[in-house]
Amino acid sequence: MSTADPPVSAPGVGLGYGIAIAVSILVLISTIMLASYACVRVKSSALRTGPSPIRDDTASSGNLPPEVVVVGLDGSVIESYPKIVLGESKRLPKPNNGLCSICLSDYKPRDTVRCVPECNHCFHAECVDAWLRMSGTCPMCRSSPAPTPVATPLSELVPLAFHPR
Repeated sequence: MSTADPPVSAPGVGLGYGIAIAVSILVLISTIMLASYACVRVKSSALRTGPSPIRDDTASSGNLPPEVVVVGLDGSVIESYPKIVLGESKRLPKPNNGLCSICLSDYKPRDTVRCVPECNHCFHAECVDAWLRMSGTCPMCRSSPAPTPVATPLSELVPLAFHPR
């Protein structure tokens, strides 16, 4: 009985394929890294220098530059929201618990709280005043204030896709 010898390949053929595969993988990884770097640079430069895609209606009247978007509430609107000085019972209107959702601290007797009239959520007055100057929505349920001549509803001013995470 004769045994068949395995076929003999040319010397160095296996090594050539290995080198070709290794170089191909390195080129692929380098291309992906260069493309991601370019995307990040383009996106960051567009955020720094690009014009704002959203314009405030008051900008056309000449009061503000066209790039400025006002999303918070005016001080007079914030002051029109009711304030309550808590007593010893620390009782608040119905949808609230004993915790300020902004600063995450418990209410104490004689704390001044302010309630958002649309949803009756209450918070420390200092906390919610700062919040409403920046965002214009209730921190708990994100309801926008009722339309008034001073404040525009947030949903008409800034679409959800505008805010990056």
